[in-house]
Formats: sequence, structure tokens, C-alpha cells
Amino acid sequence: MAKKLTSEDGGQSIPNRTEKDEENLFIHHLDRLRAQGAKVAAAKAVMDAERAALTDLFRDAKTDGFARKELQAILDDSKATRRDLVEEEERRAKLRVWAGLPAGAQPDLFGLPSPARDEIDAEAEGYQAGLRGDDPKPGDHISPNYHQAFMTGWHKAQERRAMALGGIPANDLTDAEVKGAA
Repeated sequence: MAKKLTSEDGGQSIPNRTEKDEENLFIHHLDRLRAQGAKVAAAKAVMDAERAALTDLFRDAKTDGFARKELQAILDDSKATRRDLVEEEERRAKLRVWAGLPAGAQPDLFGLPSPARDEIDAEAEGYQAGLRGDDPKPGDHISPNYHQAFMTGWHKAQERRAMALGGIPANDLTDAEVKGAA
């Protein structure tokens, strides 16, 4: 539905202009708007074609085992400064450690026999589940041999959560200052 013209929209005639002048000016503006709209449509068609070509390249890369998300992240990172990337990675690693997620390559896991790695992974998954506040139930992918390791990690995370939730003061006043103010 067309919008009703108001005086704020410029929908009134200018007093010193004849009706014919106003009609000519109106047609002039319509012509310019149509021409520009055609340019926009042509540019959009070119952009859509280029975007489709980019998507095809990402699909080709996917068939070779590279996900679009990881490729796009590398392309985006290549535009940032090295200093910013280092700071971002250090922060990300710290936050991942706090969340009980692997950070970096974790070279300490290389060379361990599979059962030892499985136990470490089960405990780490338990820790992650505990930090999220999930029920203490190991997933089906965790062997019953490692349920105790899962529970060990879950309990460690629950202790960590309790400490974090109970250890943060409501404000900057110490307990003695709060009691003295009361």
C-alpha cells in the first residue's frame, strides 16, 4: 500500500511553482530513480553471481576436507594484526581452560597409551559437564570403565562452581565493613 504524502514528506506543492513545472520535476525525479534502480539491480546481479562463485569454491574446499567455517576464520584472521591475534588467542585459551575445554595442542596427551588418554578425556568431559551444571551422567560414548573418571571430573567442577559462586562478594565492602555499617 502506498504511503500517504504529508507536508513533512514534501508532499505539498511549492507555492511559486506552476503545475506544469512541478509535473516536469516529478517526471525528472522518477526517471533518475528508475535509472539508479536499474544500476542497483545490475550490481546486485553481479554480486549474487560472485557470491555463488564463492560458495562453489567453499564447496570444493569442503570436498577436500576443509570446512567453510574454519576457512572463513582464517581469511578473517589474515586481515587482523599479529598482535591482536596473539592477544585474542591467549584470551581464548585462558577462557577455554576455565571452562574445562582443551586449549592449544595439549602435547602432554601425545604418546600416552589409548586407555590413559580415554581416562583423561572422560575426566575432562565430566569436568565440562559439571561446569555446565549438567546431571552427573556420563554419555553413552564413555566406556563404563571410565565412569569413575567422569565423576571425578564432575565433582571437581562442582567444587569449582561452588567456590566461584560463593566466593564473589556482592560489593567491594569487606564483611567487617558491612557489619560495621549495619
